Amino acid sequence: MKLQHRLLTALAVIAAAILASPARALVSLEDGRDHLFVDGSVEIGYDSNVFANAQSGGSMLFEGTLGTEFTRRAGLIGVNATATLTFARYANFRDQDYVDPKVTLELNKQTGRTTGSLLVSVQRENRADVDVNTRDVSWNYDVALNFQYPVIERYSISGSLDYDYVAYQNQQLFTNLATYTGNLFLFYILDEERDFFIDYRARYSGLANGTDDVDNSLSAGVNGRVYGPFNGSIQGGYTVRSTTGGIDSGEYGDFTASGSLAWNMNRRMTLTADLSRDFSTTATAQSIDSTSVGLTFKDSFTTKASASLQVSGGECRFLGDGGLVAAGGARRVDDFASVNASYSYTLNEHLKASINYIYFRNWSTLAYAEFPRQQINLSLTSHW
Repeated sequence: MKLQHRLLTALAVIAAAILASPARALVSLEDGRDHLFVDGSVEIGYDSNVFANAQSGGSMLFEGTLGTEFTRRAGLIGVNATATLTFARYANFRDQDYVDPKVTLELNKQTGRTTGSLLVSVQRENRADVDVNTRDVSWNYDVALNFQYPVIERYSISGSLDYDYVAYQNQQLFTNLATYTGNLFLFYILDEERDFFIDYRARYSGLANGTDDVDNSLSAGVNGRVYGPFNGSIQGGYTVRSTTGGIDSGEYGDFTASGSLAWNMNRRMTLTADLSRDFSTTATAQSIDSTSVGLTFKDSFTTKASASLQVSGGECRFLGDGGLVAAGGARRVDDFASVNASYSYTLNEHLKASINYIYFRNWSTLAYAEFPRQQINLSLTSHW
């Protein structure tokens, strides 16, 4: 009866969102140089595996988001600021209900010889983490500085400095992580359609348990029209990770790659391919080497209706002694596959409805980490 009551309440909220008269507005100030937007959404769905493990149960859930965005395009520096509040209510796991705020501020300079941006963000995140096979809650703090400078006609340099700090709510189970990353790119214009670039990245990760990770990566790639009808950016290289102070201490080296390529098949259809291969650190301070590939097809049937289908897969290898399933035994290796299908329809200028289905399957040498997961969501979003 409780679940039925919640479902009726959720449906009533959705109906009210459709039938209610407009309550949000877009505000323009300073002769159109300043804009204020308001966004909101309501969503009802089902998650068959709330904790992302072999023993987890499922639950109906009701979610909502309310956010505002301020933009200013006047003078030398542009401003983008957002504030968002996201909440979720679970029918079967009430202790997992959450309200997560997020605030971002971006200052960008798009004119002059040197261009760049400064981004600051703070957010609380609640998620099912497939690498640790449970839910984790954290406060994430991020500061990023990006710049680009043209040296001569065919050469330019760009770079970024990034600081990210993750503070977990459960200090007994998870380990706080501070990451400092620096990237330096050298671009060379090959022709009017593409650039060749070399990228050097240095990354330091300091964990609260005393473990340190140092990554050094050198890669090269192409940006623009990569090949034939495919546009985007793709790069590949080699990364060395040195880990000290923990059970995963050692040096690991492997090929690294990243990129996204898009093909505009016609005016309606697009096909996008994504690739990622890199080292990372889990919430439990475990080093992993992960690879993922994905393919997304999108068809905009009309100006109001569109659908997309995404298939993806990959592998995560857990490194060091911490990655052993049992002492002296097999290593934990996870292989995964996912299908994501969605359909959306624009009801009017400010309101869009969509339905989304996700199937995720994880195979692992650790029995607890082997599980299927299905999610289906019906949502309404509004933008003013």
